[in-house]
Parts: sequence; structure tokens; C-alpha cells
Amino acid sequence: MKSFIVGAIAGIAVMWLWGDRLREVVDNATADVRSRTAEHLQGAADTIQSVAETVDRGLTGAPPHRAF
Repeated sequence: MKSFIVGAIAGIAVMWLWGDRLREVVDNATADVRSRTAEHLQGAADTIQSVAETVDRGLTGAPPHRAF
């Protein structure tokens, strides 16, 4: 229990003293990953939109079959 409390106090002290610097380092390190992920998500959204438009038009593009 003592080690948990000491670890929590140490973590709080580190974040209080160097929290801004740590956030800046993490932001700089992950900026490229975030931009690539955004590009992939945009591509997926475009694909889903294209599929939705195709389904709205019908899979063959032909008018619906009428029953006699």
C-alpha cells in the first residue's frame, strides 16, 4: 500500500513539474500518425458515401422490376 501511495505522489509530482513538456513531446511525436489516420478515415468515408450512392441508385442502375 505504501508503494502505491509513493508511486501516486511521484506521478503527480512529475505531471505537475513537467506535464506541459510531456504533452508537447507526445503531441509532436504523434502528429504524423494523427494526420495519416485522418487521411485514411477520409478515404473510408468517401468509399462509404460511394457505396451508399450506388445502393440508392440500385445495384444495376436498371429500373425496378414490375410484377404483372
